[in-house]
Amino acid sequence: MLARYRIALGVLLFYGFQAPARTHAQSENPAPQNKPYTIEANSRVVLTDVTVTDRKGNPVRGLPESAFRIFDNDKLQTVTSFEEHTGIGAVTDDTAAIRPGVYSDDYLLHLPPVLSVVLIDIANLEITDQMYLYYELTRFFKERGTTQPLAMYLRAGNGCFLVQNFTRDRESLLKALRRAIPRIPPTGPEYLSDIDTLGQIADHLRQLPGRKNVLWFSGGSTLYLHEDATLFQGAALDLDAASHGDATLLTSPEQHDDPAQWRKIYDDLEQERIAVYPIDARGLTTNMGFTRTETQWAQQAMMIETARSTGGQAFYNSNGLTEITQEILGSDTSFYTLTYSPRDFHFDNQWHRVRIALNIKDYELSYRHGYFADRTAVESGQLQKTRPRMPLLPDGEQVQLPDIRRAPIIFQARVLPASDPDVTSAPPLRVTIQAPPPDTGAVPYSIRYVVPVNELTPQTVDGKPQATLGIAAILLNHDGRPDGSNADRVTMTLDNAEIQAHPDFAIALDQRLNLKHDDKYLYLAVWDMTSGRLGTLQVPLDVPKPGKPVR
Repeated sequence: MLARYRIALGVLLFYGFQAPARTHAQSENPAPQNKPYTIEANSRVVLTDVTVTDRKGNPVRGLPESAFRIFDNDKLQTVTSFEEHTGIGAVTDDTAAIRPGVYSDDYLLHLPPVLSVVLIDIANLEITDQMYLYYELTRFFKERGTTQPLAMYLRAGNGCFLVQNFTRDRESLLKALRRAIPRIPPTGPEYLSDIDTLGQIADHLRQLPGRKNVLWFSGGSTLYLHEDATLFQGAALDLDAASHGDATLLTSPEQHDDPAQWRKIYDDLEQERIAVYPIDARGLTTNMGFTRTETQWAQQAMMIETARSTGGQAFYNSNGLTEITQEILGSDTSFYTLTYSPRDFHFDNQWHRVRIALNIKDYELSYRHGYFADRTAVESGQLQKTRPRMPLLPDGEQVQLPDIRRAPIIFQARVLPASDPDVTSAPPLRVTIQAPPPDTGAVPYSIRYVVPVNELTPQTVDGKPQATLGIAAILLNHDGRPDGSNADRVTMTLDNAEIQAHPDFAIALDQRLNLKHDDKYLYLAVWDMTSGRLGTLQVPLDVPKPGKPVR
């Protein structure tokens, strides 16, 4: 669901805050000398992250490039680059409050080479299974904890939303887990799209560089709950053969859904280096009858395919959810990255099988087992989006703009009730945004955005630099459903002397919102109307009931 809100926010910003025509943009940097980036008609670079573990599941480090052989449709390829990643390195913590009520996304400046996300999917998870998952994850956080930052998402209703942003703090993760589960599932089965879920996760992780691992705890795909689920039971062929074969052995997505949609989502996940680890949270199951057993096999076959197609690993028929979590987080911070350009490559719109072998026995390898050789990514510009964007301005000047994924806007936000002393005693700002009318059923809140001017791309209008930005807030309730939004566009004239004397000075903007007691999450966005860069923040809310004193 979060991804849909982000898309809606993008539409709002694009169409609600149309930027004026560019006149003359000031730039202190000379015009870039980079040659335009072009993609040859029949070329592609394939990047593959490989995790190597021993029989006990421990990561294997120190392997040389010569130990690896990589095959594309059974043709031996030449490795063009090789890099080993060991451990997560130093990292600052998450968007936890810098001081009461003040949040920042500056953790994006200090990310490790691999990030992990816990996705709790209750769409097909009964309350008893939710309680067991809650017990196991609570035990993991309390007894073992994590040395790397984790984010937590919940899939409930018809989409996903963020419950906790990246943090290593155990108490924050435990509090987020208590917010997420257990909760009463909806009445009757819901047939939700796995493609949509993966797409929403990919969309939100798009701004984060490096490898991302998604630990997807679920009760299996809801597709097989349908009355005519027998039509899809052919997907559950032979789990042993499936786990050692290629994607063509598993018929689940190709037979029951549009292949083009799976092709697109696998392209997106590959582009974003997202590996999915489906984990059956129902644990070890006993004989449930032929029909339910066949359904579960089909669900597990789908888990295997999703894992193999994204470079992860599927886990099922195990009660050791704590141990599974530990195994994934313990091994996937150490991995190898290989790239190659397939020989005699053609965009044949077919699945290309990737196989990686070691010249050392008794090691297990986890990697993406293939890709679709279609032109979708090229024609949509996906393969170019990591390159600098150099728009041509009306006066012929080129300004190099940073990529939106690689350079999100870093900003702070103070979120406090309007009656808080820090708000009432703060001096007024030069630019004010009209507050909404009072609401007897809500509590007035003040949102103060603080954006360093060097995060923006000013334009010169009438000889003076101007910055135009949009700010937006989306409210979500306990179930992640929208409960209101507010967006504003602001154009500010800057002082040249102040910019030269203090290039890192900050712009401050105040926004007022009426929040309700049921509002549990607040998503804030700052959007540079000139460069297109975006910064976002998640803020947990504990809104008092109207009339009660603010603590």
